Amino acid sequence: MSPSDPEFIAAQTTVDRPALAEQLASAAVGSRLAACVQITEATSVYRWEDGVEKDAEQLLTFKTTAQALPGLRRLIEREHPYDEPEFIVLPIVDGSPSYLGWIRDSVRPPADDS
Repeated sequence: MSPSDPEFIAAQTTVDRPALAEQLASAAVGSRLAACVQITEATSVYRWEDGVEKDAEQLLTFKTTAQALPGLRRLIEREHPYDEPEFIVLPIVDGSPSYLGWIRDSVRPPADDS
């Protein structure tokens, strides 16, 4: 990782059911691919197959490290039911040192992801 690459990231995806959101969040935190996952109710308006759709969704925001990103991406690809799931990654460029330290200490990506 170069000095300009962030150590900490927030990754996001959406799902259509609260139970599925909780399942993905628990899987990510349980496998130590994320320190925390926030689940927020959202309304998504989007273009799909030449039409405009509007759906209630759950937005998941995974607080994690860049090192854990490959494993988290595989988890979402494997478990997500959508044809085209959202998976975006946002850098965390600053934060309280104790909170960022907690993320670092809570996340342990598998050895093959380093």
